[in-house]
Amino acid sequence: MKKKFILFLVSPRQKFCNYPAQTELAKIFGKRRFMIPLALPTLAALTPDAFEIHIYDEEIESLPEHIKPDLVGITTLAATAKRAFFLGDKFREIGAKVVFGGAYASYMTDEALLHGDSVIVGEAENSWPVFLKDFENGQIRRIYRPDGMVPYLSQPPPRWDLVNMKRIFQVGIQVSRGCPFNCDFCLVSKTFGREMRYRSIGNVVDEIRSAPTKYFFFVDDNLTFNKNYVKELMKALIPLRISWGCMCSIDVAKDEELLKLMAEAGCFNILIGFESLSPASLTEANKGHNQGGKNYAEAIRRINGAGIHINASFVVGFDSDTLASFDRIFDFTMEHHLPFVNLHLLSAPPGTAIFDKLSGEGRLSGYNSDLGGGHIPNMHYKNMSQEAIFEKYMETVERLFFFRTIREKALALFEGGNFTRPGGEIPFLLKMRLVVITFQAFLFTSDPDRRKLLFTMIHLVRSKKVAVDKGFGFLISILGFNRHILEHRRNHNQYMDLIRSRNKDYRKEPGVHTDLKSHIA
Repeated sequence: MKKKFILFLVSPRQKFCNYPAQTELAKIFGKRRFMIPLALPTLAALTPDAFEIHIYDEEIESLPEHIKPDLVGITTLAATAKRAFFLGDKFREIGAKVVFGGAYASYMTDEALLHGDSVIVGEAENSWPVFLKDFENGQIRRIYRPDGMVPYLSQPPPRWDLVNMKRIFQVGIQVSRGCPFNCDFCLVSKTFGREMRYRSIGNVVDEIRSAPTKYFFFVDDNLTFNKNYVKELMKALIPLRISWGCMCSIDVAKDEELLKLMAEAGCFNILIGFESLSPASLTEANKGHNQGGKNYAEAIRRINGAGIHINASFVVGFDSDTLASFDRIFDFTMEHHLPFVNLHLLSAPPGTAIFDKLSGEGRLSGYNSDLGGGHIPNMHYKNMSQEAIFEKYMETVERLFFFRTIREKALALFEGGNFTRPGGEIPFLLKMRLVVITFQAFLFTSDPDRRKLLFTMIHLVRSKKVAVDKGFGFLISILGFNRHILEHRRNHNQYMDLIRSRNKDYRKEPGVHTDLKSHIA
């Protein structure tokens, strides 16, 4: 029998991880990470039998030293690029061939090729089998570019059997590619095109049935763009009794039939990119399709009315933003009772229009790809120094997740009785673990606001305003956010030293920096 090539598929660890990654929440569930990149098990499913495949996500397990691979495929994001290239150098030193893929390597191919043998640009479904055949023949090319977009009508189920499922909570799933919008800070439409492509619903259902979990996250950037398609998808999901979250634009609120179907199909959380409350910032980001505040109240009411949480995503750092932008976001979340908030500092990933703009203006001097996680400044802002924006960011995140803040939001959010539908099934031992952790964290504490939040939730559950699992799941989620934020606060001095070391040419007064033209690197 011919010896198989040993293939490693690797997702490098991130040096600075932001709180929306929910790593502390995963630990509460006894896991290492909520989920791993979908690219790795998807590529494994497209790999022929000539390869012995090993999948490694460094966030959940270390790379083995006792196995020598013949080939290593490494996926890259801006926040993992340095680690990816370090690994590429190490694997090449022991004689392995290294191929990079993912967003960062796709747009920084020259840099990637300094540390690897090949780069697969963009979508990999067509390029990966060609690359592997070339590898078997000993004649790989430096760059593989797709000849147009893949049809994306179907795909084989990801190889979750190669992943240590005991260390992750949920798995990713994707039903569409593309985005009709062209936001300046986003790579989706540039990478996957502006024309939407959809898998057959039967193919999606088959993948879900074969998955090793009932918990999913749809990684589509706008799951509900095609309302007719997603309604048929929801009808097919209802019998499967799964629990899931997704991303979509706020216009989903216009279709109450769709919201009802999503809730019945197991949707418990929607991440919505509000991005900014400033019309000027939305225009600057080329995201004019957002409402900029118009009718937000009614849209939020309808989504919550369906028993679905909103994970509200905001970005601060556009040229029209000031430190007061943080306060407006905080006030907005209080007014509309939004407990789950993803707050980011504007970053500029390579390949985006904003990266090109800021590079031309000299405002990316000191750019560090490790800081692509969105909570440490990685550019020079027009109206805010890096020190000032970071301090205000940390202050605002802490205010957003103060237990008394969350209690005020929870009372208003749950009082209407919209969250009484039970969620997904939880194994008995995990349920007992979460109960113990909840009471330890919220009852046996010197913080009176924690205890008040616990008693408030118990009251809401007993008065049948919220389902038991959703009420206590809410407490656990908030605890996870708080633990991560506390860890950020412990590292505050380290972050500030890093910021100052990269920002020596800029004035230290809060909210002000000098003329950029005199400081182009």
